[in-house]
Amino acid sequence: MSEQFLWVEAYRPRTVDSCILSKDIKKYFKDVVSKGEIQNMLLCGTAGTGKTTVARALCEELNSDYIVINGSEESGIDVLRTKIKQFASTISFTGNTKVVILDEADYLNPNSTQPALRGFIEEFSNNCRFIFTCNFKNRIIPPLHSRCAVIEFKIPKGEKPRLATEFFKRITSILSDKEVVADNKVVAKVIEKYFPDFRRTLNELQRYSQSGSIDEGILSFVGKRLEEDACMGHKQFG
Repeated sequence: MSEQFLWVEAYRPRTVDSCILSKDIKKYFKDVVSKGEIQNMLLCGTAGTGKTTVARALCEELNSDYIVINGSEESGIDVLRTKIKQFASTISFTGNTKVVILDEADYLNPNSTQPALRGFIEEFSNNCRFIFTCNFKNRIIPPLHSRCAVIEFKIPKGEKPRLATEFFKRITSILSDKEVVADNKVVAKVIEKYFPDFRRTLNELQRYSQSGSIDEGILSFVGKRLEEDACMGHKQFG
């Protein structure tokens, strides 16, 4: 029920083609789908740019059995060893390669958990692939880099207007589906403030839509949230 309530889950793209990505990245993942083979991958880039969504979409399109493990919540090596071994050591009902999606892998201990994952990749190579997602690739140990195709979710400067426009169309379609009255100029300003964090944008607009409309009155709240985020960032890294 909670997944249906959250817009980011209810409207999460289910195919690579429906993901909002730069041309080169989308072409790479569409080629993976057309060839029907997933290799071990490390998807890195800033928050909300579609890394986990793409990983899920790949598995869905290739009809692969997969599990998602959040590295920030389940970072203990014993938990990971149990979950991964139970999943990866059995044959898929579909006969396809299984996939472990390790989300927020940069939270995993680089001295214990990450080295162990290197062993898992090799141990289950006949039956299972690993897709790691992270915001900071420098927090992932080199042996994992070398065992994965590293894809950086960067947006070339020349593609920013196109992707922002594409996201604007996606957002307005969602608002229409939810029967939320919205001022398009305000929606565009919210996208501009949070771009390229698509997840954050959608979460914020869902929050502002609780009144049934999105108008200029929300812009002061958007500015306040950005100031609060900046203060939190200074406290964490200052």
